[in-house]
Amino acid sequence: MSGPLAGIKIVELAQMIAVPGATHLLATQGAEIIKVENTTGGDDLRMYGSRKNNMSGWFANANAGKRSIGLDLSQKKAKEILWAFLLESDVFIEGFRPGAVARLGFSVEDAMERNPSLIYVSSSGFGSTGPYSGRPVYDPVIQALSGWAGAQKADSTPNLIRGMVADKVAALTTSQAITAALFARNLTGKGQHVEVSMLEANIAFNWPDMMMHETLLDEDALHLPNLLNSYQLFSTSDGWVSVTAGTDSQWEAVCSALDRIDLATDERFSSASNRSKNFTDWYQAFDEMLSAFSTEEAVEKCQLADVPAVRVLDPAEVADDPHVVAVDSVQVKEHPVIGQIRVPRQGATFNGDIGQEPSPAPTYCEHTDELLYGIGFTLEEITKLRDSGTIS
Repeated sequence: MSGPLAGIKIVELAQMIAVPGATHLLATQGAEIIKVENTTGGDDLRMYGSRKNNMSGWFANANAGKRSIGLDLSQKKAKEILWAFLLESDVFIEGFRPGAVARLGFSVEDAMERNPSLIYVSSSGFGSTGPYSGRPVYDPVIQALSGWAGAQKADSTPNLIRGMVADKVAALTTSQAITAALFARNLTGKGQHVEVSMLEANIAFNWPDMMMHETLLDEDALHLPNLLNSYQLFSTSDGWVSVTAGTDSQWEAVCSALDRIDLATDERFSSASNRSKNFTDWYQAFDEMLSAFSTEEAVEKCQLADVPAVRVLDPAEVADDPHVVAVDSVQVKEHPVIGQIRVPRQGATFNGDIGQEPSPAPTYCEHTDELLYGIGFTLEEITKLRDSGTIS
């Protein structure tokens, strides 16, 4: 395996996106991931949305680079198998309500006593303390509580982002926390317990911009309209564009490029300060200015004036964008079970190398026998475990 995390072994006990998304990112950077699934069908994400042969596109994207084993952790022998993995692993990550995994017999204290260098990661909706700690949670719940939905208001109606943004923010936070804990262990030789709260991860993610009015608390602080409240796309004669004129010079340039220099000298829009006080009028004028042109004309004129401008793409168009094609950002791969699939490259490179190209997402319990052979089980023992329902 290649990548900066080559040689790191991670055991994942979780489903959906918040944890599997984190470990998938680490897999693309070279980590080995053992995905422990239940014996009653495995990760629910396998069956969400578009799918083929009992594997969804969601699952294929969030679980590439992993090996799957099915264990019935209510059985003593299955617990022994999981302990065998944990004793030779660098990271154990679980994504259940606080206390659930401890009740199975895998508490933080026991795990770190048996393997002092283990990094034990607990990811949950609300963390292990507080009045919400034991509640069930999904992405929309966190969007509602962390400011995402309230910040997307249209005509005073809050809206959810049509993507699992809260889960993915938690996943990014978790993957970064794991690499930080690995770095600390490299210095001290000791593992530690890492907790990730989806709610806290999303509040922290949203605070710098969406919560700007909640930061400065002194009465003499100058509170101006939040620029994000004015975020909008603009219509053209045949479509939609995203154009941003963030500075005075860019505003003058776009007005000149679109033959409306009168708007650049309009007192309401003549400076960034004036435009911030007249957002509604400014954006209405911006929209009217752009609507006189086709999408292609508007984008070309703005780009020639060095003003950020692009056509708004539907999801089906993203992979065919000229830049995306040129940098090979979205690739077509052959999955042995679900056929041809499109997959994205991760955003980071290391000395120009994109890192580990992960193996295809595993079918349910695909690697059970392989993993058990690796910790010393014989074919006869594996057969008995399967007959008893200990493994799937």
